[in-house]
Amino acid sequence: MATLTIYYDYTCRYSYRALHWMDLVRAARPILEIEWATFSLKEVNRSEDEPSYLTAESPPSVSVLAQALAQAAREADFDRYHRSVFEAMQGEERHLEEADLFAFAADAGVDIDRFTAERGKWVAYVGAEHREAAARWSVFGTPTLILDGAAAFVRLSDVPGSPGEAATLLDSLAGIATSAADLAEIFRPAGQKPTPIQIESPDASP
Repeated sequence: MATLTIYYDYTCRYSYRALHWMDLVRAARPILEIEWATFSLKEVNRSEDEPSYLTAESPPSVSVLAQALAQAAREADFDRYHRSVFEAMQGEERHLEEADLFAFAADAGVDIDRFTAERGKWVAYVGAEHREAAARWSVFGTPTLILDGAAAFVRLSDVPGSPGEAATLLDSLAGIATSAADLAEIFRPAGQKPTPIQIESPDASP
């Protein structure tokens, strides 16, 4: 696996944990390339009578703006912008306004005047990436990882404790995601395991 694509949303705390998980993975495997792709939870959760938030004419949304600026930051210092927004929104639990996002983007080298003039175009880019994720990979939430041609929706309760653990988890996930088994969902409950229940067949003797 030379390249890993991760669909994310800045409002998603699990995407934030995935960011730090991938930092540990990269420490173990420096040659791995991570591509962060936008996917809007606001769009997923809108009601049917609401207009799309991901077109050039869409009503303003701070969460979509954050991703539109991320699209523009790909032509500047994406990593700087990406981490600044995640750390502010999730690490510090700040409620960001447009001015905050513009400040992060400007610090990362985004031309804010140009972005403002072309804002609709950048929002449409988010929409195109979002729709491709849904059509090609059936993405429905974040973070979703594309592993060797297979999609896996993952929510970590905590970040792995070491680079080795982080890399092992990624390998295990890739094995499950690419398995021939017809898996729709895997859930590992937390806490104490329940007492097994014995079920007798209907014709069992009393």
